[in-house]
Amino acid sequence: MTQPIIAITMGDPAGVGAEIALKALGDAALRARCHPLLLGDPAIWARAARLAPGAPALRPIAAPEEAAYGAALDVLPAAVAAPADPPWGAISVATARAMLAPLDLACDLALAGRIQGIVSAPLNKEAFALLGHPFGDELEYMAARTNCPQAFILGIMRGVWVTAVAEHVPFRAIADLITRENVLAYIRGLHDMMQSAGHANPRIAVAALNVHGGEGGSIGTEEITEIAPAIAAARAQGIDALGPIPADTVFARALGGEFTGVVGMYHDQANIARKLQPMAERVTLFAGLPVPCSTTAHGVAYDIAGRGVADAGGMRAALEHVIALAGA
Repeated sequence: MTQPIIAITMGDPAGVGAEIALKALGDAALRARCHPLLLGDPAIWARAARLAPGAPALRPIAAPEEAAYGAALDVLPAAVAAPADPPWGAISVATARAMLAPLDLACDLALAGRIQGIVSAPLNKEAFALLGHPFGDELEYMAARTNCPQAFILGIMRGVWVTAVAEHVPFRAIADLITRENVLAYIRGLHDMMQSAGHANPRIAVAALNVHGGEGGSIGTEEITEIAPAIAAARAQGIDALGPIPADTVFARALGGEFTGVVGMYHDQANIARKLQPMAERVTLFAGLPVPCSTTAHGVAYDIAGRGVADAGGMRAALEHVIALAGA
């Protein structure tokens, strides 16, 4: 099978994104499974290379068709360059534009059928607000760019696949998003994505929203009016979904082997357990885009940016999952 072309965006120029991408790609066995194409400012990639001993050489190119996919890593500039030698650990309008431009390029390449996967190095979500964009994260940005409104975020921890109905929204807005239709859509989306990745019969736990599962309606009624009907509808469609299960036990049960997937009701409920796992055992995937897409389960790490000490385990995991989903 032809190796898939995986576009890797540089992330925040002031963060650890390019550094950990190059560290992960220092593994010849990983590079052998794909054709990596680095997107973003060549100067930022070169600066990161000085923090990643053993990383392959870089080869700037002017157009995708110039990529050789040889011993050196091809670097394709985006439309916007970063400021010269930007300070580590600080966002600005200029760095915000530079970190989003490679996402634009990746989306354009995906829509044109020129790449088979995307790995987004971590970026600062403040960039969207700073530039006046109405998006909470890179998934929303890429979904709008590629006209994929049904795209959603999911994560993997120790083999358990996880998603959340409400992601990057104010806490007060969460309950309004817990509707039968939304919960069912996330159950079905997680089920279908797991099957596409080789899980023949996913067993999916659906978390409750309220404390103790709502205690029969005495501490909230969403479990009765919205979540349970969604689970019943999913089961009627042949999906092995169970719940609502109180959130304080659902992940212990899943990690114990009872479930292979979990639908949480909101971001922190779904992610605290995931982020307690070792870096290399957790990854974030974006489902429903034109090509498989992933990013790390951590952020830009401004506190250690520029020091050369960033752990590349999360980036390696992201690359491995996208390569697998791209059909390598």
